[in-house]
Amino acid sequence: MMEFLFPAIGDVDLTATGTIVSMSLSLVLGIIISVVYVITNKKRGYISSFPAAIVILAPLMAGVTLVINSNVATAVSLGGALTLLRIRSYPKDTKDIVSLLFAIVIGLGCGTGYFGISIIITIIVCAIMVILNTTRFGVPKPTNMLLKITIPEDLNFEGVFDEVLEKYTDDYALKEIRTTDFGSLYELRYIINLPVESDRREFVDEIRCRNGNLDVILTLREFDTNLYK
Repeated sequence: MMEFLFPAIGDVDLTATGTIVSMSLSLVLGIIISVVYVITNKKRGYISSFPAAIVILAPLMAGVTLVINSNVATAVSLGGALTLLRIRSYPKDTKDIVSLLFAIVIGLGCGTGYFGISIIITIIVCAIMVILNTTRFGVPKPTNMLLKITIPEDLNFEGVFDEVLEKYTDDYALKEIRTTDFGSLYELRYIINLPVESDRREFVDEIRCRNGNLDVILTLREFDTNLYK
């Protein structure tokens, strides 16, 4: 059993039975990775098709590794074929990217026959993912927020909101100015620290009185990926 799970380098010889074992194990580990991803991302949300993509990716990469099977010509041909594919949508969150990379590594491990190592990696990395999610490692405090204010193009926005921001926030900084609606409107993006005791409704209402009752959006920074595009 130990020799089967931890083969020596060069001793991996996958027959038809070994291929089935490799694909099956990579599928099981892919499901485990997908379940952990769903659990650790339940609060922030995720694309509904992403967990299924993780499940499919692990055995897919195992199959790719089996097809190549140390054949350089096959690897080059497969690489050329894959360049014809264009990915039109991609993960914008680092957790999604890490999860995809995780599934790829496990698929490659099962495809080369290193089942024991793949199982150990899955257990350790899944445990790390759960621990980081439970401890909320690196997650900004609830007071650290993103404020988006839409203003008409004829409004001089220089300092117009400073009085309100100084009244309700502990700290603020203007990070971005952009045009919207084909240039007829401006959007200001502030990073603010809004104390828990602040009345958010009054805060937003005072801003609306100064921006012509246009859109005012207040969100936690951890949920806004558009800021980092």
